Amino acid sequence: MDSANISSQRKNIQQLLAQKQIKDAIEALNKLSVRLQDWQVSEKLGDVEMTYKYMLRYCFEGSEDPQRENVYNGILRTLYELTDDITDEILLIDSTNFFYERSRINALHNNIQISDYRKQIVALSESQALVDLLENGSEKQDKTRSLAIKRERTGSDMFNSVFVSPRISQTEAEQYEAFVAGVELPAREKCLFLSALLMNLLHRFDSKKMQVMMSACTSDAIVVRQRAIVNLIILLQIYDSRLAFYPECVQQLESLSENDLFRKSVLTIVKQLIRARETETISKKLTEEILPEMMRFSSRAKRKLNMDDIMGDGDLSEKNPEWKKELEESGLANKLQEYSNLQMEGADVFHSTFASLKSFPFFTEVSNWFLPFDPQYSELQPLIADGGKDSLLYSAVLGSGHMCNSDKYSFCFSILQIPASQREMMMQQFGAESEEVKKLQKEAMAVNPLLDETIVSNQYIQDLYRFFKLHPSKREFYDIFSLKLDFYDKQTIIPLISDFDSMIQVAAYYFDKNFIPEALNLYLKLSELNELSSDVWQKIGYCQQLQGNTEGALDAYIRADLLLPDNSWTVKRIAQSYRQLKNYEQAIEYYTKVMRLRPDDLSAELNIGHCYLEMKDYEKALNSYFKVEMLGGDNKGAKAWRPIAWVAFLMRRFDLARRYTSLILADKPTIHDYLNAGHIELCQNDLKQAMVFYQNAIYKESMKEFISLFKEDESELITTGVDKNLLPLVIDQLKYLSD
Repeated sequence: MDSANISSQRKNIQQLLAQKQIKDAIEALNKLSVRLQDWQVSEKLGDVEMTYKYMLRYCFEGSEDPQRENVYNGILRTLYELTDDITDEILLIDSTNFFYERSRINALHNNIQISDYRKQIVALSESQALVDLLENGSEKQDKTRSLAIKRERTGSDMFNSVFVSPRISQTEAEQYEAFVAGVELPAREKCLFLSALLMNLLHRFDSKKMQVMMSACTSDAIVVRQRAIVNLIILLQIYDSRLAFYPECVQQLESLSENDLFRKSVLTIVKQLIRARETETISKKLTEEILPEMMRFSSRAKRKLNMDDIMGDGDLSEKNPEWKKELEESGLANKLQEYSNLQMEGADVFHSTFASLKSFPFFTEVSNWFLPFDPQYSELQPLIADGGKDSLLYSAVLGSGHMCNSDKYSFCFSILQIPASQREMMMQQFGAESEEVKKLQKEAMAVNPLLDETIVSNQYIQDLYRFFKLHPSKREFYDIFSLKLDFYDKQTIIPLISDFDSMIQVAAYYFDKNFIPEALNLYLKLSELNELSSDVWQKIGYCQQLQGNTEGALDAYIRADLLLPDNSWTVKRIAQSYRQLKNYEQAIEYYTKVMRLRPDDLSAELNIGHCYLEMKDYEKALNSYFKVEMLGGDNKGAKAWRPIAWVAFLMRRFDLARRYTSLILADKPTIHDYLNAGHIELCQNDLKQAMVFYQNAIYKESMKEFISLFKEDESELITTGVDKNLLPLVIDQLKYLSD
């Protein structure tokens, strides 16, 4: 049985347990456990099944059993754990999955406890403190580098050990908590530990490790606390239903939820996780729109602007006014503003830039994808040696709140490949920009005291995104960014963000990021809890409309109109909804109201004409279209030509139809225009000219498309007097002409 089959069975058994099909789950586990030939596992499965049978007997004999729910949950809890344990034991034998390969490697080492790693890291920190007392020079540099390398290896070993660790005992859980709480330990190693814990929990649930993660959410260190909260929200998404079987976890989470700072961080992180799903869209926009437009603009500017004048004598600080004009005319200004807004919001604008810079040897070590950016990293020391000038360059990178840790390492390794002389020139530019960045961040901090927490969690989410989307073995890990964004369907997360203001914020965030189903789901939940504003009902209507629920959209728009009457946008949407529901009388009533509110909105009058057309009141339809033509002038009025020509055709006013069709054909005709022109000539019995127009229609698209459209119009052609026996002849003649 191959690894994929085992993993599939594991998933199937977990689904059976989620659906409370316990008997089927036990049978599947019994079959799977045969491969282990472990009597202890078989005995434990037998005990669980016996307990379940007794519970069922008491239930159906009508016996009172106040502990039934606890027993039932305990059975589910044990079966989930057995499913993980049995499949892990089987896969550990020969699976090539990264987790199991690393597990086999770690099994060869001595059983080093987390408390041992803690001692090693503290000893290295103390040694570094002594080295810091030495005078600057080669001896200090060599010792610093040597200690840095040892620290990196210890951190990586610790990460791997935690990543593949089995379920922990209470004693081990206390050691884990002491590691996170230890004031003598650097935050860097604590962060690595928490990421290793996340990776381990993504593979296999462990209630004690979940409790360790929850405890870390109250750490005094921002980088530790925010990393733990991000991890916790991701894990709650995955193990929402399973957590209910562990009262100790539920109680600890309830205690956490009473912390206002924790709740604020959860709300921020939920929005950041939503925003992370935009990353690919933003990357595509940058690479396909903004960057190419910047290149084109640069090329055009060199050609069109007099560079001698620009670079000539005079005030060198004075900017050429033509630059701004050229920038605005190119449309690039709007794109750059959009990019700037995305960056200020915290969107992941660097993913596409650094995606190709993850092949440095640094990234061959899994733990390094989660490593906080640190100037003490051994390979970065040439950038900051002896406090040299390049340290300003480093400072500029370190001070960036827009660049995640992973990208900062990529950036620095790229800089190290540049000759030192060129790095000095870059340093001067980055040094100046760094001061500007720090100034802006200081101003932002004055407005938002929680900005540091926001930046830290955002950077960490971007680090996670890099790992799960770019790591060479990414398919072997659970992709947390493929999870549904259904935070308000998770019983463990709802209490953390269930206040009305938080729900409104998240719903608006879903809406702004075009996650329409999620936005609608949350807005509908809100509608059951409280009175909503007209603006929110408008958004509900819009979401319903995009989801294809026109009746639901209409109901929401009418509610919005009651709260804020005479809003032209709402009234127009009501009219559109009535038209989609084929209630043309009501649609006309609301389109007429739009015309009163916005007399210059000719699209409303055009739609009134369309409604009359659907009602086959051709005279009134034609009047509306003529009105649009008259009031619209040369540009907007032309929009009425096609409907005028079509209605005139249906009314058998062929001269009028031909006159407007000639105007259309002189502009930018489509397949429909040539088709309609052919229909007019066919009705006038000018078959030769009809065939010319039909051939032009075919040239616009294809014979297949033409025949499909022609057949749609057959009933109108017959109504206007064309012999139905002629229609198949037209098709065949055109086919011969096309041969």
